[in-house]
Amino acid sequence: LISNFRDQWIGPASPYVTGTVSYDTKIFQNKVPNVETQGNTMGIGGMLMFDRAMSGVVKSTYASLNLSYNIKLSETDYYKERLGIGFGAIYGARNMDFSRVDFEEQFTGHGFNRNLPTGESALSNMKPYVSASAGLTYSASTEKTNFDVGVAAFHLNKPRQTFLKDEKEFLPIRKVAHANFETFVNERSVFITNAIYQYQKGASYFSVGGAMGYYMGNNLESMVTAGLWYWSDNAVIPYVSLTHKD
Repeated sequence: LISNFRDQWIGPASPYVTGTVSYDTKIFQNKVPNVETQGNTMGIGGMLMFDRAMSGVVKSTYASLNLSYNIKLSETDYYKERLGIGFGAIYGARNMDFSRVDFEEQFTGHGFNRNLPTGESALSNMKPYVSASAGLTYSASTEKTNFDVGVAAFHLNKPRQTFLKDEKEFLPIRKVAHANFETFVNERSVFITNAIYQYQKGASYFSVGGAMGYYMGNNLESMVTAGLWYWSDNAVIPYVSLTHKD
């Protein structure tokens, strides 16, 4: 169970307020043939999210449901391979309070007059939509090393999303690729590195970096980690963490 709340730039303007809550769990482990006996895993998860922009002028609500199946491809005393498949559906609804929005055509030279025409041929709140997604993850692990690589695609059905009744306005497919590698350098040191790349209608984003973790104490119950990530030409992100037991 995960919950997150963010208020960006707290103050009178408060342009972005976002909240999420999500939950996921294993299902049917003892009811579907070969799931438990072969070491496979079936999972289900859901998320609720709300977003308020422009001090509440634009309000968005989302709900998602996701189903996954993780299959053991091979296993020996020293090596294990797994394949994960996932499918998801997202319900989205966005609304705008047009009475609180100023348009260029309403500018009088001394301010805005909202009683004047907007200059837009059509304005209406968009209809709720459903978006489909799917993903695939491959993982290989040994006693000291773990490697994951995956791909995913969102908005596979390209749902319409427009306030202007424009037939050409839809959510383009978002493509994602990611990889993660972790290995013990020695009995106390762990090296971690990962990367992610996303592309959607000419816009792209990537993040790549790594960190070193060191287990402290005689019982190796605590680990301190430090690293650095690089983020799409606009940020360098230092990272420090302290982990104790689980």
